[in-house]
Amino acid sequence: MTIARAAVALAVLAALACEEPPSEDPGPAEAAPVEVDDAAEAEEPAAPEVAELPPGVDHVVEEGQTLWVIARTYGVPVADIMSANAMRPRDLRRLRAGQRLRIPGASAPIAAAPAAPPEPEELPPLADGAYHRLGDGETLWDVARLYDATLEAIMERNALDDEAVRRLRPGRALVIPGATQRQVDRVQGDREAARAAAPPRRGFSHTVSRGETIWDLAGTFGVSVAEIMASNGLDEDGVRSLRDGARLWIPGVERDAGGRVRRQLSARQVRAAARARSLGLGSRDTASKLLRGQLEPRWVAAAGRGRLPGHLRWPIANGWFVRGFGSGAGGYHLAVDIMGRIGWNVRAAAEGIVGYAGDEVPGYGNMVLLVHPGGWVTMYAHNSANSVVAGEQVPRGGIVGEVGSTGISRGPHVHFELIHDGQNCDPGPLFRPGVRHRDGRMGAVHRADWTNPRQRPPQVTCHRRRRHPESRWVSRESYAEDERGE
Repeated sequence: MTIARAAVALAVLAALACEEPPSEDPGPAEAAPVEVDDAAEAEEPAAPEVAELPPGVDHVVEEGQTLWVIARTYGVPVADIMSANAMRPRDLRRLRAGQRLRIPGASAPIAAAPAAPPEPEELPPLADGAYHRLGDGETLWDVARLYDATLEAIMERNALDDEAVRRLRPGRALVIPGATQRQVDRVQGDREAARAAAPPRRGFSHTVSRGETIWDLAGTFGVSVAEIMASNGLDEDGVRSLRDGARLWIPGVERDAGGRVRRQLSARQVRAAARARSLGLGSRDTASKLLRGQLEPRWVAAAGRGRLPGHLRWPIANGWFVRGFGSGAGGYHLAVDIMGRIGWNVRAAAEGIVGYAGDEVPGYGNMVLLVHPGGWVTMYAHNSANSVVAGEQVPRGGIVGEVGSTGISRGPHVHFELIHDGQNCDPGPLFRPGVRHRDGRMGAVHRADWTNPRQRPPQVTCHRRRRHPESRWVSRESYAEDERGE
């Protein structure tokens, strides 16, 4: 397929998305290099000479309080308090009761609640892994990369849900499944050596500009919203109340060869990317073929031997249904839209291989396409950030991205499609345990299992992609926070 024909095909496919994309596709544009203040990148910059204290109030630290607790209490970013008090990262560990901190922008002192008691130094012995204590500024994503592990494996072993991940703080002991104490000692030894040498940390301080949202930052730097929230001690109210001039730490990113500030691939992802190139996966042309259900036999074989998976899991663990298959004018919306809260994960509905992960298809934003054994393709669109790369093997329930609102979208949700043999199919009867609604109830569906590619269950309807008859956005569509999706 020529480049021109591929571009036309992609534009046509995007026009059939949950909202109509622009009529003119300008084509992919090279992301402009992001300018980062080198001084802001340094882990331990020289303490500035402060002529006078910034406007604000003084807070007296109480026993057991951390800077994250204090910042959250006052609704002020950690970075702002550190700047106002000429603090360096190592000073976070030296915070003590009775110490005075200047809280910029605050009008009156607030009694901050003390932090939870620290975990004991002695932890129960393990037979299936080893403990890793989170360091300052370290996130779950950093830990997964250090041990070449998956996010979902660490979350499952430590009984962490999406909400708990956002609340992780330094000092928390995490079980790394399959790791040895020797590995942990090496990783943490390297961390201490790096801290002693005081090199620039992976990450930098960013000042929020007018109109910029946390989703913009996640998309620009390839970092999840939950990771930014965890690094800055933000809850959902803090995200919504971000204002111009707020300073946020963007964790886990480095300059690439082109000078852009982006997250670098893990060793596991580097291996997956090489496999994708050998299979011909990961390109815009591949995405176009997958959306039309045109699979090469080698892609299906790489997804795993055997029959179709049979059924699907709900893509957002506690997400709720907002729009169904065949909805919209003329029944053009051949997908299911599922909404979730800020920072929640999008998970694979079944095991498979990542055929495409990117944002080059107009209208869909950050999108992941999975190829499953037997020839299914599933799509997860509008993510705030993708967590996988083409060529990665993903288990059922594996994290592929984060709920977002990129592309042409009216609110944080995942646009989910099931594609088979050139048609879009209704996934409703295949969801287990069912279609979940906002109030937690599971919608009644005529359940079916689909294992034979040549024998589609009668409960599952399939149609060719349809164009919106009015070629514009659906005015009735709403993804407000209180949407029940009844």
